[in-house]
Amino acid sequence: MILLLAGLPALAAPGVTANAEEALKRSRASEGRVLAEHHLRDQDDRPVALSSFRGKPLVVSMVYTACDHTCPVTTQTVAKAVDKARKALGDDSFQVVTIGFDTVRDTPNALRMYARQQGIDVSDWTFLAGGAEAMEVLAADLGFTWFVTSRGFDHIAQTTVIDKDGRIYRQVYGENFEIPQLVEPLKDLVLGRTAALDSFEAISNRIRFFCTVYDPSADAYRFDYGIFLSIGSGLLAVLTILWWMIRLWRQRRSEA
Repeated sequence: MILLLAGLPALAAPGVTANAEEALKRSRASEGRVLAEHHLRDQDDRPVALSSFRGKPLVVSMVYTACDHTCPVTTQTVAKAVDKARKALGDDSFQVVTIGFDTVRDTPNALRMYARQQGIDVSDWTFLAGGAEAMEVLAADLGFTWFVTSRGFDHIAQTTVIDKDGRIYRQVYGENFEIPQLVEPLKDLVLGRTAALDSFEAISNRIRFFCTVYDPSADAYRFDYGIFLSIGSGLLAVLTILWWMIRLWRQRRSEA
């Protein structure tokens, strides 16, 4: 996990302190929070309201485009996890946003160039920029902390999973996190771990939820038919026992 180093000078985002434990605490405290309205601009310099992404789960990654170490690695890790998630859950099952928090350099054009450098297709992945005041408020809402340093910025390496109603569901930490750390919360939201089984689609999604599993050897998600074999074997065992009990009962009746 990449966290802020204690003892950094007080060149932080306004209202925060240079302490790794506090940064992590602030991040975790954001889980369950419904995001307020935030107005930004996309890579084509068009105005975008963050609320426009509601209706589907949303993945949010915070970067600064001049970064030559943590941010590109994080972006590639997120891209890999997003690819696995889309193959398992569906291309249109969730949305992805990268936000540039360096309000001086992270212009819409800089973000478009960053996306190109990282090999990201902006047709299904949005890059957003904002002014200093807007970014300060958004970062606080997301529980994201950063500090100005001689190298650029130190910041918490945080990828945020937001549900379809704009509520922060999970924070994922680190630049090289394991694929399931991002895909599993998305699976919860897309397939509905706790959704009511009141329709065929809901029942189908619940089956997909339990049968879509991560295979470390293939580094991919797959549909595991083993659960049906287990259910079938269990049902066969129950029927066999029931048949044996009925047969025994009939035999005893005939002897009586």
